[in-house]
Amino acid sequence: MLSPLPVILTGAMRLIDERTADGSRRFSRLSCAADWDGIRGHVMQLSGAETINFTNEESGIRRLDFSFRGRRFLIHRQDGRIHLYVDDPQCSDLILFQVCRHFEQLLR
Repeated sequence: MLSPLPVILTGAMRLIDERTADGSRRFSRLSCAADWDGIRGHVMQLSGAETINFTNEESGIRRLDFSFRGRRFLIHRQDGRIHLYVDDPQCSDLILFQVCRHFEQLLR
């Protein structure tokens, strides 16, 4: 059983529930004010997160897969925004808020 971590829900943070063809869920779209290396480093500051895969191609394709609290997440950068996905669309909203809040702090 996962123990709850403190999550402060403030501001106008809203979760998205957009399903992709592979069944994953896009749960957030954030403006991107940080460079890709900063985003990659910020993942490791999320206690318990582990990088699974990182792609930074010259063509501009940038994505980072990481695990956190038993779930697999994807960060994809496109059109000046960061898109956050989770592989399990039934993932707890508290976990999603925690991940979203973590990246909001970097991208302000």
